Amino acid sequence: MKRRAALIATGSLIAALACPIQRPPVPAEYLDFRANLQAAVTDTAVVVLEGQPAMRLRLEEQLTTLAAIVQTDSLLATLRRDTLLAPLAAPIDAKLAMTLGSKDVGGSVRKAYRNRHGQRQAVDALVIGLGAALRRLKSEGRGS
Repeated sequence: MKRRAALIATGSLIAALACPIQRPPVPAEYLDFRANLQAAVTDTAVVVLEGQPAMRLRLEEQLTTLAAIVQTDSLLATLRRDTLLAPLAAPIDAKLAMTLGSKDVGGSVRKAYRNRHGQRQAVDALVIGLGAALRRLKSEGRGS
């Protein structure tokens, strides 16, 4: 049953992220920011989720809901409101701030981050990073 729910959630997430919505172009350097943010969230979430099967299950169940959110503040608030997922919010918020504040991030990235399209890109990176953490833990057989 858990496996079926996870498959449904993963399929829904993929469908939501692959939706043919036309988005204005984001600066090319934003792609590096997005990749770095995704990797940082994946690594952080692995640490937080390890040995926490209830938290992992809740995250799997909530991935599609999180993917529908369009602002990073709203995503973090949603995590904070959920008692099981709340421990993820602060570390993810810190990684987001650290990645955005990196010297490698240019002004056009920070400008894009402030608009709705940049926010959507950041939310996508956060959600994909969370999903990648779940897959990594599952593939390594840790914390089940």
